[in-house]
Amino acid sequence: MKTRISLFLILTITILTGCDLNTVSNYKPEILFVQNPIVSHGDTLNILYTDQAGVYKLDTIEVGDTVNFRIFINAYSNKINSFNITQSADSVTKVILPSRSSLDSVFLSSSNYEQGKFYFKIPANTLYFPFRYIALKPSKQAFLTLSVISNATTEFAQTTIQLNTVITQNK
Repeated sequence: MKTRISLFLILTITILTGCDLNTVSNYKPEILFVQNPIVSHGDTLNILYTDQAGVYKLDTIEVGDTVNFRIFINAYSNKINSFNITQSADSVTKVILPSRSSLDSVFLSSSNYEQGKFYFKIPANTLYFPFRYIALKPSKQAFLTLSVISNATTEFAQTTIQLNTVITQNK
């Protein structure tokens, strides 16, 4: 009987010491759309896959359209370190963010909202982020890039997706 108990205790100690409970899980963060983007007049835009990893095609929009995005970022058991929104550099689009007071309640003062750089005050593993995207000028290559960096310790710490769209002149 003592042999069984001793064997059980040795086996239990061996199993428990083999686990490092202080490490972070290395899940790749995800950027998910809560719903398909919606244009201000109510139409839903489709997001189509392309042959490039992380690059998607958004339906064509017109100058003056405002597209409403609702995204959800999930880092699972990791924490989100930063979140970035990058848009076409040629001023064909504009991103409208939630109110500054809402942003200030979640993000550090070192964040640069105009440049789309957001750093968390208190690291979180999820983020719900609504924003609007306005088409200002016609373009054949407008894009919107969303990226998130977590505290995962492997190459899976970052996820980036890019939405490409064509902006046409109003008919």
